[in-house]
Amino acid sequence: MGLTFPLLSDVSRKTLEAYDFLETDPNNRLYRYAKRSYVIIDKAGVVRYKKILEKPGDLVSDDELLKELDRLNQPEKSK
Repeated sequence: MGLTFPLLSDVSRKTLEAYDFLETDPNNRLYRYAKRSYVIIDKAGVVRYKKILEKPGDLVSDDELLKELDRLNQPEKSK
């Protein structure tokens, strides 16, 4: 694939549970499935953006994600 970053596999669903990405309502038809989620993690491993969508068909727009990346790449303002 030529990727320059690692991919994550979570067969045990522990990561999904840790980040609240797992559907835990046994009455939901998607019980134990991953919720559609977007995460931006910086080079230090800190979660800088996290959005979990309740409806599987919903999407975050490219514009929203790019805006967030731009915001995170701005130098911090001095106080």
